Amino acid sequence: MKLSSLEIKYLGQCGFLIETKKSRIVTDPYLSYSVDRDHYCEQTPWVRLYPPPCRLSEIRPDVVLISHEHDDHLNPETILECLNAGQDPIFVIPAPIRYMLTDLGISDSRIIDAHSERPIVIGDCEIVPIPCAHTDFHLDEGGAFFELSYIIKFPDATVFFGGDMSMYDGLCERLSREKIDLLLLPCNGRDDERTSKGIIGNITETEAAALSADLNVPFVAMHHDLYAINACSEDTISSAAASAGAEVIFLKPGL
Repeated sequence: MKLSSLEIKYLGQCGFLIETKKSRIVTDPYLSYSVDRDHYCEQTPWVRLYPPPCRLSEIRPDVVLISHEHDDHLNPETILECLNAGQDPIFVIPAPIRYMLTDLGISDSRIIDAHSERPIVIGDCEIVPIPCAHTDFHLDEGGAFFELSYIIKFPDATVFFGGDMSMYDGLCERLSREKIDLLLLPCNGRDDERTSKGIIGNITETEAAALSADLNVPFVAMHHDLYAINACSEDTISSAAASAGAEVIFLKPGL
């Protein structure tokens, strides 16, 4: 999809390519089958519903933006494929988990520690990390968040990337202080059955629609279509958006 000078493409789960004439930013790229291979069991039958639409090296990202440590967001196999292809993007990652990148052999000079409300300027964009609850806040001993959402500001458009997230007091007010043009929101929700299986939930389709309506900003649905065990249908999301008076956008995975 086009948004002013931005081209936005969906990579599945919480992965997006946000491209301008000057930069290519990729969010939470999960372009492998590692969750299926490493976490499949009878209780939690993880099976991708569609293949990875590309390899990360095909995108040639300038910046890889990581929200948190889970395999389908910080995916070593996806990242190593890019590095083994000889590419050397900049990685922005919550400070407490930077070690997960250095353990992959990424040099300190290519890693930017993300801290809440400390803007990061790279090329033609400013990235503002903000707190993320997944399902609760998790902080290290120094007060740094293990999970972050990001406000990504370009000269003519601003995008909010939620990552895996739950609503919390003050989030809507914080976002309303920005001139956000598009929200990227997980819509797979949560329930007791999934929680009992160790599947950490996200905002529901109703909460995503309400946030979109409150801010009067359209949202792209994400994290809803890759695994049947943790999915939400487009019809359900569309119905919630219509009830809230929100505009929802569905993107098909691919370049």
